[in-house]
Amino acid sequence: MLKRRHEGALGIASKVVIAWFVLNATGVQADSEGKTLALYGVAAAERTPPPGWDFAWNAKGEIGDSRGYSPLSFVEASSAYGALSESGQLRSDAPSHNISRDNRYFDISAMTDSAGIARFYIASYTLPEDSSGDVWVNHGNLRNRSFPEGTAVKIYVNEMLKSQWLFKQDRFAGVFQANLGRLKKGDTIRVAVGPGVGAAKAGGRLFFIIEDVPNGQKPAEPINILSPAINGANPQQAADGTIDPAYAAKHQAQCEALLANNSELIFIGDSITARWPAEDLQEAFGSFRPANLGIGGDWFQNVRWRVENGVLDKIHPKAIVLLVGTNNISARLTPDEIAQGMDYLLKAIQEKAPAAKILLLGILPRGESIAGETNETIRLTNTKLASLADEKRIFYLDVGDRLVEPDGTIRSDVMPDKLHVAAPGYKRWMDAMKPALDKLLKE
Repeated sequence: MLKRRHEGALGIASKVVIAWFVLNATGVQADSEGKTLALYGVAAAERTPPPGWDFAWNAKGEIGDSRGYSPLSFVEASSAYGALSESGQLRSDAPSHNISRDNRYFDISAMTDSAGIARFYIASYTLPEDSSGDVWVNHGNLRNRSFPEGTAVKIYVNEMLKSQWLFKQDRFAGVFQANLGRLKKGDTIRVAVGPGVGAAKAGGRLFFIIEDVPNGQKPAEPINILSPAINGANPQQAADGTIDPAYAAKHQAQCEALLANNSELIFIGDSITARWPAEDLQEAFGSFRPANLGIGGDWFQNVRWRVENGVLDKIHPKAIVLLVGTNNISARLTPDEIAQGMDYLLKAIQEKAPAAKILLLGILPRGESIAGETNETIRLTNTKLASLADEKRIFYLDVGDRLVEPDGTIRSDVMPDKLHVAAPGYKRWMDAMKPALDKLLKE
């Protein structure tokens, strides 16, 4: 139970903040006069298409003629929608969409076949009633990381092409929206993803919603949901683009624990921080009531959201240990971009906890050894991160070399999955970190 003096701070302010973000985390809800009709991100996660939805491909002809479309089926073993072979397996020569393990992201593949016909993945929604205003496809995101010839997105109402775009290969998602006009019950909206003219393959990660907006009004500009801005503060998002409920619950539970324990030492980060053995932190720093604010999957933009919508300003910690950025590395952000985002995060922490000393840790190495492009990017990034330390309130420490053997390899008992640290690695980490942290806690 929380102590009564904290109930006002969390029970009202924090819960209101969380409730607001559940509805408005990314601005994807229609305004107060509009109406959200359908969410691709929710429908695409279902093993059976929900009412109004279907997934198909132009198996028997060119895109634009629905008479040649064939349905895509869900295959549990592959966690994907696709066309089935005679043996009941997914065909590799037909479009598909894969469902991620957390049901939040949907990767699409499409291709041009041997006859030169572009085979598109087609997500369709049929209106159950007349629209009251103009129907918009909004907050469309297509992130094409893998196909240099470009991925085409085409939007149809029934058989009529309404809008189309070509998204080049990029680290970040392109955004789109389209006004489809006033529609009637039974009209079908089709969002098709496939290869651009002359392209052999195409695809990417897709997101969009369908809104009914009053005549004469325009919905919010499309938001880049799949690639949060470097200077942004964004929670992890669910399939509908709002804050993920499990993420909101973790954040709230962490806020409650901070207030209940009045922690003086806080560890903030992603899954690598989240996996710290609690007994190790307690044994080393128990008198400071250490708190672990690690959440798996976080980018620095997510951590910044948690800081800005958390309760650090209510407990006045002495020291904060910050490790985040490996997921940003995976997203192909550059060392300069990560350093820029980390600077925004550090400023947010300082604003919330102005008296705290911050121990900024370098991003840990990955893989079987320190060789390779990814670890070179990590080394360059850590050089940038080190420059953010002022040796007054922000201090930098790189413990990565303690996890590596003299020959440059990383042992499997230290990092079993080549990313996350195991018990022997945390012991090495603690040995490297404790002297520096002890000093900060005593100052």
